[in-house]
Amino acid sequence: MMIKNVFDSLAATKEHENLVGLDLRKYSSEYFHASEKVLAYQDKIKNALPLELQETLEQLDDEYNCMMMSGMDVYYRQGFSDAVRLIMETMSWSPRRS
Repeated sequence: MMIKNVFDSLAATKEHENLVGLDLRKYSSEYFHASEKVLAYQDKIKNALPLELQETLEQLDDEYNCMMMSGMDVYYRQGFSDAVRLIMETMSWSPRRS
């Protein structure tokens, strides 16, 4: 990942700190049950497909996961940006007469 500015550096560092070693299955029962269903569906589809299509299914899954992670990265950075902007506006706020 290319870092373009200090904001990107801070966001990437914070995101990395939050996600290192985090197993969402341990922290969210909804995530746990959904992941169990996904694995079951994947196995069911995989067993019904010929071997050459099983590899295609795995590639599709990898690319879809990459796409979802990239989207989550955008949302995370936007939230981080919004939080920094809110903090900066709050710190610089002063009462004024209109």
